[in-house]
Amino acid sequence: MKRGCYLTILALSLATTSAAHSQESARIPVIGLEGPQADACPGIGRINALEPRKGDLLRVRAEANEGSQVTDELNVATLVWLCEADDDWQGIVYPKGQFQELGDCRVSAALSAPEPYAGPCQFGWVQAKYVELVTG
Repeated sequence: MKRGCYLTILALSLATTSAAHSQESARIPVIGLEGPQADACPGIGRINALEPRKGDLLRVRAEANEGSQVTDELNVATLVWLCEADDDWQGIVYPKGQFQELGDCRVSAALSAPEPYAGPCQFGWVQAKYVELVTG
């Protein structure tokens, strides 16, 4: 194999390792914390308390802190499942994409024990002050 091939393989390997590491460093919200008598995520919220400027989006973060990586941005009025809370941060699960709805997230039934959310919807952390409780 030529030197150029080795360098390409090394670069791809490092990129894959870096991407896997960043996914592993995300803190996945835990669902089922309310026990087997409640829904896995016990509430629904609406992104609502942003400044009233056109185009405002709420940043979804990989961890429950301001310095954490931004993984997504949500529009005002987006509905989200409210799962784990951590001080001023809210762990959320939400549908993303043309063919997903809130009910597709599989968190509206009880779990026998708490567990990290495993999909199929998106998840992350937002500042709780920007989420209005709709039900729960």
